[in-house]
Amino acid sequence: MAGRGVSTVSTIMQKLCQLLVEYLWNETISKNMPKCQTDLEKKIVDMEELWQFPCSWAVLNGCHIPMKCPTPGGLQAFNEYHNYKNFYSIVLMALVDANYQFVWGSCGFPGNSHDAIISQSTNLWNSIQEGMLPSMHKHVDKLEILPLILADSAFPLRNWLMKPYSNAVLSHIQKFFNYRLSRARMVTEYAFGQLGRWRVLLRKNEGNMDHVRISVFACMVLHSICIMRGDTISKKLNLTFNHDNNKRRDREEVRKLLQMRKCQKTTDVSKEAKKIRNALSDKLWTEKETGKVC
Repeated sequence: MAGRGVSTVSTIMQKLCQLLVEYLWNETISKNMPKCQTDLEKKIVDMEELWQFPCSWAVLNGCHIPMKCPTPGGLQAFNEYHNYKNFYSIVLMALVDANYQFVWGSCGFPGNSHDAIISQSTNLWNSIQEGMLPSMHKHVDKLEILPLILADSAFPLRNWLMKPYSNAVLSHIQKFFNYRLSRARMVTEYAFGQLGRWRVLLRKNEGNMDHVRISVFACMVLHSICIMRGDTISKKLNLTFNHDNNKRRDREEVRKLLQMRKCQKTTDVSKEAKKIRNALSDKLWTEKETGKVC
């Protein structure tokens, strides 16, 4: 359309994405990470008001970014990058707050990697484990609860990382807790759905792995800018909406469209975290029984 060759346009786009990430990542993504107790409290209040889950400030989730087989390929690339959905990919792992803003992101792990391995290999995990977040806690049933990140069953249970119950048989209280946690985790699906306005993330990217990573980060930067500037996304570009009936898509349909990763359960290991989960379960069930929260 611009009278330029494909390779020329490709080079321009790569340079543009690199500049977006280099100059705007800190101003659009990193700035959303809580720097003080006030920032953290605000995110917790937003999560409680908008998604009705206590003591949490963000949600962690991942999705596949389609790409061609890495060069050099061979058996190693097939084993590492060929995911269970039968295509080559790298994983975007992101942390999203209650307002669909990306707080943190990591992209580049092979598509066949387990979520638990990816999360524990990131700087986010190390920072939280070392207590880099602002220090604060809330009391629930005489337990001190740290600000929580919500996740699915693929992630390890920690006193700062909350996941659903995965017992074979669940009590009514446990089922209700899983429902409330699942509802709160939908914030990541809405964020990834809005990220899908840049269609480059929804098809197989023909660039090398570094170019794919930079493209993903650039789209995250643009997404953040759109939210900060109040730029509403058209329903035609928002994958969470069904354009035929103008209604929000079913959750599983959204996850399929976004190539979001399927839960591969991880064994619980933290006794303290189990106590916290049980306390939160009792709190949510009590609120339901007394009619305090819908």
